[in-house]
Amino acid sequence: MSAKDIADLFLEGTGKIEFYWNFYTVTLLALFGWFVTSSPSMNVRLKCLLTVAYLGFAAMNLLGLWGSYAFTEAIRHDLLSMPIPEMPHTRAALLAKSYESQRNWGLAVHLLVDAFVLLVIWRCKSGKDVSHVA
Repeated sequence: MSAKDIADLFLEGTGKIEFYWNFYTVTLLALFGWFVTSSPSMNVRLKCLLTVAYLGFAAMNLLGLWGSYAFTEAIRHDLLSMPIPEMPHTRAALLAKSYESQRNWGLAVHLLVDAFVLLVIWRCKSGKDVSHVA
């Protein structure tokens, strides 16, 4: 495999990381937009349904992010192991940036936001049945 092929895989990996974060952000904005505009009163059944749906979404998103970070880090190591003397600045940038630490910070941020979303769902006022809204 050539350095160009490995670099293309690296760019693909970083693109997947960006995709998963963008998808997560858009979903959160849509969910909070729904909360703000409709100000729903939710019964326990709807709260449970939203919780299960959100946890499923968050778990799938985290798995995708985790795999993308691991893949990108492996490709980064492959690029660093190749002798490419004509690209010293690229090599220095790759040496300085580990996706393992980004993965760990990303996991922490994701879990913190997930806990906040669940708090918002369960702190939402209870009242009339609005299960038809979901």
